[in-house]
Amino acid sequence: MLNFLKVHAVKKKLEEVEAYLDKVLDFDHPEMRAYALRTLHAGGKRVRPSLTILTASMFKNEDNIVPLAAAMELLHMASLIHDDVVDEADTRRGQATINVLKNNRYAIHVGDYILAEAIDIISKQPNADRLLAIMGDLSAEMSLGEVEQLRSTYDVHQTVADYNYRIDRKTALLMATSCQAAAVASGASEDEINRFYQIGYNLGMDFQIKDDLLDMTIDSEKLGKPAGSDLARGIMTLPTILVLEKSFAERDELINLIENRFPKGQADVDRAIAIVLAQNGISDAEVYAEQYLKQAEADIAALPDYPMKKVLLEGVDYLRERTF
Repeated sequence: MLNFLKVHAVKKKLEEVEAYLDKVLDFDHPEMRAYALRTLHAGGKRVRPSLTILTASMFKNEDNIVPLAAAMELLHMASLIHDDVVDEADTRRGQATINVLKNNRYAIHVGDYILAEAIDIISKQPNADRLLAIMGDLSAEMSLGEVEQLRSTYDVHQTVADYNYRIDRKTALLMATSCQAAAVASGASEDEINRFYQIGYNLGMDFQIKDDLLDMTIDSEKLGKPAGSDLARGIMTLPTILVLEKSFAERDELINLIENRFPKGQADVDRAIAIVLAQNGISDAEVYAEQYLKQAEADIAALPDYPMKKVLLEGVDYLRERTF
């Protein structure tokens, strides 16, 4: 749970979301139930339901928002399970993935089942027709992001625009939708709905950039997966893209390591990361991330003095200082 959300009102709602998720994932099928609950209890920051709760609180609708907040976390869970299959990931949050414990087909079905539960919950919320249309658009865009990520692996000619296209669909849209859906369900005006969508979007862009920085800088035990795992799989993130725009002595070496798919394994990945760090890839990417936070901060500051406005602003500060 995020530190800035440990205020009583929000913490209580998140606890209700957690209990709701436990109940929803208590499937009749014992093995399906076990894998779904295992994924839930592996952890996670619960950022998406937190944003849903905070947005609803701005319209004094937090008492009715728990199912929708839970649905947003279920959408996230389903996407992670599917991502692990596509990425052939062995671990997630420090534990073996479903595709490793069972197989890819089984993992896909678990993800699909969780996704279906999320849609069922959303279909029962206020303004359900609009919410379902929003979720349909979201699912399509997230799929496009995954396809683009697959298409572009080990491509050293990617631009910042290419990267933004992917992380927009990988992370930012779901966080934007977590805010947007809460505003829609709360009967907000179109201006308010759009404002909260933009807040979630900018927070989401920063969140993914920071995740990509952590992939290169945090120790593997804390991260729950090998350091540099994105780069090892040919996923070009912002620090590497920015460094490759420069001219420097080791540029050809870095390109060769990536295009040859790190023939010496982790040793080559570590060498590539060392080059990126030496060329200030992390600090350059942090500048980009800060631009999104400043825009989110400005949009939040422009909101009326809702009770939870201060908490949202504290959330921006949390993301700015985030180290995990």
